[in-house]
Amino acid sequence: MAPKKLAIWVDGAYQNDAIFDQNSPLNRDNCLSAFRMLNTKMAARGWVCHTQDMYQHSEEIPDAVLFMEMPGAPVARLLGAWAGKTAPYAALLECEVIRPDNWRMDLHSQFKAIFTWHSGFVDNNRYFKINFPNAFPAPGELPRPEKKLFCAMIAAHKSASHPLELYTERERAIRWFEENHPGEFDLFGIGWDRFTFTGPKPLRALNRINLFTRLFAPRFPSYKGPVDFKRPVLEKYKFAIAYENAREVPGYITEKIFDCMFAGCVPVYRGAPDIAKYVPRACFIDRREFKTHDELYAFMKAITPADYAAKIGAIAGYLASDKPYQFSDKCFAETVGKVIAKA
Repeated sequence: MAPKKLAIWVDGAYQNDAIFDQNSPLNRDNCLSAFRMLNTKMAARGWVCHTQDMYQHSEEIPDAVLFMEMPGAPVARLLGAWAGKTAPYAALLECEVIRPDNWRMDLHSQFKAIFTWHSGFVDNNRYFKINFPNAFPAPGELPRPEKKLFCAMIAAHKSASHPLELYTERERAIRWFEENHPGEFDLFGIGWDRFTFTGPKPLRALNRINLFTRLFAPRFPSYKGPVDFKRPVLEKYKFAIAYENAREVPGYITEKIFDCMFAGCVPVYRGAPDIAKYVPRACFIDRREFKTHDELYAFMKAITPADYAAKIGAIAGYLASDKPYQFSDKCFAETVGKVIAKA
């Protein structure tokens, strides 16, 4: 009996099965581990996995197609000759602040089932619970709590007009440290040394010219450049600013708090209002508990070595438990694989 076929629908850079390649430069911080894990889980169920272009080249029709986020065109149009012959699924990982099209209910009917972190939709019939998947380090791999550097942030420089966006709050934290304690904060990530042109298409075309994007870029004295891997950087710092892209969205928890914990770095977290339901309060500093940056900074500076070691111990204990399993690449692969194979 021929194996059944699953297609992962991805953009150009991830095609040609690059999404399954552990050695791909796209696999920064092992961020693609969930797809390799899914490949393995599906193989155990008698399926094969490829990106959609591989099936298109071989003129094969997959039994199922998994879209990552809401596609930018109608599913039937994208599937073309596959429409009606393959079962489409979607994994909706971004919230409405970042991807409002993910939560247009009229678009959900295009899919046989949807995987999402949004508990308000989960019914285990058409909507199934998943989270942003993380590749967890092996037990005992957390660095020791002694750190030479104080605080860092690793994030891309972005903006949004939505009232719940947190990009602005990230920038406020950066500017506060630069103005008040410049020697105790370092900024990493992409885009901080570039200006993004918005508006009419001719103006946006200037984003392709490095000279202009750098000429008009705002200056961030704390900026140290991009990083290839987050963990070796965060391991050097006691704390890291870990703000989600959006605030007050229940259950919307991405890799940001986990990146810090994996590095043995205490996160200063803001984002999901119910974060303590998923991650113990002992593992992070809740930014909402402080009215100002001055209050936050005073609290961070007052933490004794013993208290800090206790937080690192709490992080280690949490990561070694079964509680964070739902945020793992294994859970993502098992949930997605089980639903698709069963259907």
